[in-house]
Order: sequence, then C-alpha cells, then structure tokens
Amino acid sequence: MKWRREASVPVTRRFLTTRPVRTAAGAAGIGLALMLMLLLAGLWVGFQDRATTYDDHLGADLVVVPAGTHNLFADPGVLPAPAVEAIAETPGVTGAAPLRTMYQILELPHGKAAVAAVAFDPASGVGGPWAFTAGRAPEVADEVAVDALWADQYNFALGDWLPILGHPMRVVGLTDDTDLFMTPLLFTTTAGMDQMLRATGTTGAVLVTTSDPDGVAARLQDAGYTVRTPAQLREASLQLATDIYGSPVRLMVAVAFAAGTLIVALVAYTRVTEQQRDLGVLKALGATPGRLRRIAVAETVALTVLGTLAAIVLLIITRELLAWWRPAFPVLLTPGTIAQTAAAAAAMALLAAWHPARRLNRLDAASAFRSGR
Repeated sequence: MKWRREASVPVTRRFLTTRPVRTAAGAAGIGLALMLMLLLAGLWVGFQDRATTYDDHLGADLVVVPAGTHNLFADPGVLPAPAVEAIAETPGVTGAAPLRTMYQILELPHGKAAVAAVAFDPASGVGGPWAFTAGRAPEVADEVAVDALWADQYNFALGDWLPILGHPMRVVGLTDDTDLFMTPLLFTTTAGMDQMLRATGTTGAVLVTTSDPDGVAARLQDAGYTVRTPAQLREASLQLATDIYGSPVRLMVAVAFAAGTLIVALVAYTRVTEQQRDLGVLKALGATPGRLRRIAVAETVALTVLGTLAAIVLLIITRELLAWWRPAFPVLLTPGTIAQTAAAAAAMALLAAWHPARRLNRLDAASAFRSGR
C-alpha cells in the first residue's frame, strides 16, 4: 500500500514528461477551448453591463415618466413642462430637473452614426455625464459632450462642431465609460434640445432627488404621475436588451460551451487512449483497475490545470487585443462565469479520462507487451 501511494506521483509525472510536445499540445488545446468559453461568456456579461450604463449613473432617487414608459430611450413620451415645478413642490422632494432621452441618427460628413442623446439640466447635478477623459459638461444651448471612443472613431476633438438635428453644436467634453453597447451617449442641455425640437412646453421625464423615496413616490402616484426607480429602469433596460440580443448571444455562448467541453473531452480521451499500452503494462505488473483509473484521472486533472493556466494567459492577451481593436465590446468575467466554465471543463475531462481507463478492465495484460507504439 505504501508503494502505491509513493509511486502515484512519479507515474503520472512520467506520462506527462515522456512526450512533452504532446503534453504541450494537449494543454494548448484545452487552453484554447476554455479561453473561448470564457471570452464569449465575458462578452455577454459585458453586454449586459453596457445596456444599463446610463440607468446606473442617473444620480436621481426617482424618475417621473410619461404613462407606459419603462425604458428612458426606447419608450419616448412627453410631460408638460409645468410638471417639473409641480413635482418640485411635492412634500419631501429636494430637487426636480427635466430630462430628455432619445435615439438619434446623426448626419456626419463621413457617414451616419447612431447615438443615444441625453438632454439634462446642468444646474441640477443629475442626469449628466459622470466621467471625462477631457473637457467638461455642456453648460449652454450650443454645447455638447460626446463619448471619447466615439469621438476618436469619427475624428472629433474638443472645439469641433457637431451637427445635431441640423444645428451645429460645439464639442466641449469627451466622456468616459458612456457607451450603451455600440450606441454611445451624447450629452447636451435641455435648453438646447428644446430649441432643436421646438418643444419648449414639454419635457421627456423628471429626475427627482429626495431623502424619502418611498413616501415621495406614493405622493406623486397619488397626484397621477408615473414613477420609476433607477432600479426599475435598469431592469427594464436589461430586459429590453436581452429581448433584442439575448437569443443569438446566448446561443453563441451555449455553442462555445458545448464546443469547448467537447474539445476538452477529446483531448483527455485521446491522451489516455494513446497510453493504453503503458497502462496495460502496469496492469500486467499487478496494478488494480482502481489504480489505473486513478492514474488516468490524475493525468487528466494535471493536463486540465495546465490548460487552465494557458487559458488565463490567452484570455488576458485576447482581452487586451479586443480592447484595442474593438473597445465597444467589453469582456467582463464574474465568479459565476468562471465557476461554470471550470465545472463544465472538469466534468467532461474526468468523464473522458474515466471511460478509456475502464476499458482496461477487459484488456488482456499480455497483449500490452505484444502491441507496438
């Protein structure tokens, strides 16, 4: 018994080191499979994170919206402008500010570009841009702040003039982390947007700040207003994005997991099958079937660990390349994603190792000496 415990490590190590090229190729194959699984899963998580970027940075405690509105950009509607003052006078409200949000197609000199436009009140301190790479937030009607990555893509810089609805607007700020998954946010003032739309008597929504969200929400609803919390808007944005993109993206993630786990299984199965002669020799020398299975499983686990390390290196390189080449496609990993990938890979690898090892139970030990490599 003592001999078996001491020999278990050297036998597994010998199997891995006698054919270093094959070991490296197997680890690389497993690494590529795991990297693909993690990459696509990370892209899905990153997509969901981008879809709620604006809702996560509203800065308001409540949002009064037109009836039937669940998403600030996809459900356009209007409220009468006097509603802002009426809401501000509601007991418990510490601030109320108008807000307009909409999707727009900009006519640029070098083509068209889709943006998610936000018109906010600069004096309110809510609803506007939250981070900059350069410049500042717009303060007057003819100023605009645009996403820095979008500005770089379309060659806009501070001081340039950007046409919006036929009106030239001066770029005064380049914002950071303001992309709704391939649709950048564009910020201007409510005064400027009202003039461009010729809708000075209306607003799109009202941002409300208060120290008593539940009480104020109840009072506003009693007054006939439709009230949403930022969390509700976030959930609606996530649901809308999932309804539009979820099926194809989740299909790609599922295909990646299926292909990845099959690759892991194939690598592990092939590796153990190639070594059946060596395992047969061990059986002829007296190794029990359980002992052979432990050797096969230990080798597969070691190979999967090497593949996991390779996957981490490959994923870091791929993320950096993707961030440089397509920064609008963030790759975000969560503990759940990593655990799911690891569990799928480990289960398939162990299953693939166990099956050929079981075949050794029916192997004639003498045939191991007669078979060639």
